[in-house]
Amino acid sequence: MNRRIFIVALGAALASPGAKCGESVYLESIQCVGGRYGLVLPKDVRQLKSLSKLLRESVSQVEHWDGYTATRKTLFFDGLELGIAEFSNDPARVIVTHAEVSKPSWNRLSPFKLGRPAAEAQALIGESAKGDDELKNSYGSDSDSVDFQAVSGVVIRVSYSCYSG
Repeated sequence: MNRRIFIVALGAALASPGAKCGESVYLESIQCVGGRYGLVLPKDVRQLKSLSKLLRESVSQVEHWDGYTATRKTLFFDGLELGIAEFSNDPARVIVTHAEVSKPSWNRLSPFKLGRPAAEAQALIGESAKGDDELKNSYGSDSDSVDFQAVSGVVIRVSYSCYSG
């Protein structure tokens, strides 16, 4: 897709007050990380932080457990926001709590491609997405979900909500 058209579509989407008006659709195989619909991310928090230049990091909560802490934070990259939980007793371990992809430069991480027709995402989801031409529905399993923002039939944002305990 032409960069100028993508920028115009993104601007129109951000300027419009339209809230999601779709429904929740159960899709057992939705996962935030891995699987057919999930992001492809490193499992080590140090590798995760080195995906690209980290713009900033924000701590939202620190939980004190028996001998260790669990820290919930958000990592901000240009066009990618990742919510994670880190553990002081296992510095490499990470749990993804949410993710939002807002630039096509991150398409390598997701099976859903920004700047591409919504019909491609519909085809990947399959029968459950039939009739959801603007991808207004939320697709979720018992634990995770994925939401889209599409403008004029083009995917401009993919958001994952992940169960983290």
